[in-house]
Amino acid sequence: MKRRYQVRITLPGGLLIAFTLAVALAAVNTGNNLLYLCTSALLGLMTVSGLLSFWNLALVRVEIEPPEEVFSGLPAPFRVRLYGPPFPVFFLHLQGEGGGLRCPYFRRQFEGKLFLKFPRRGRVPLKGLRISSAYPLGFFVRIRWIPLDLDLLVYPRPLKGGRFGARFLGSGEGASGPEEAPEDLWGLRPFREGEPAGRIAWRASALRGRLLAKEFRGEGGESLVLDLSQGFDEEGLCRATGAVLEGLSRGLSVGLRLPGLEIAPGRGPDQRRRLLEALACA
Repeated sequence: MKRRYQVRITLPGGLLIAFTLAVALAAVNTGNNLLYLCTSALLGLMTVSGLLSFWNLALVRVEIEPPEEVFSGLPAPFRVRLYGPPFPVFFLHLQGEGGGLRCPYFRRQFEGKLFLKFPRRGRVPLKGLRISSAYPLGFFVRIRWIPLDLDLLVYPRPLKGGRFGARFLGSGEGASGPEEAPEDLWGLRPFREGEPAGRIAWRASALRGRLLAKEFRGEGGESLVLDLSQGFDEEGLCRATGAVLEGLSRGLSVGLRLPGLEIAPGRGPDQRRRLLEALACA
């Protein structure tokens, strides 16, 4: 278990302590009142510095919001909110898994992005963050551990290319379950050359400055099925992840086959999440 508070002495702080001890020894040996005053002043400086550094961190509260998708080996932007006391807080450094965020100054509230990087896929716990500061004089670095206890699902890092059993299916192939009515509008996608003009969403195209086509649930279309049922390695999972993201971005209906698991071709955010979760937990 990590200690909640730690104090580290910096090089200037070590020199200050050594100088204070030297002056104190000289004062004891000589009985010089001026040396006693200097010793008292140095001890007072260290005491005030320690108290200010403690209160600079003691009242800070941290909230963190993970992004919707986290990929292994890639920086993921976590939204961080710092809440502090009415008086200013200085020179904070927030550190996590493979990343950090510096906040030179804030009062009451600060919001920023903390980019964290996770080396492996799957379920990864984020147990906490470390917040530190060398305020006010840099003699000591006070460190505070902020427990979080978040459980993240990290997806494989997307890579392009790959020689797994990917194949394209024609219109309507590979679908499972009853088809929905083609009148059920699913969303919009980029217009492809050769499609009938009646599919163009004119109002949305005018608003976004590019041609968009209407897409309906249950309608046919080209499907991509990634077949990893015969085995895979980590690189294969990464390349399959890249193929999933690319296929969905092109408007394809993407499916996946893993040992003991088959996901029928589909589109949309829910299908994207199902495919990525299956690859992360494979």
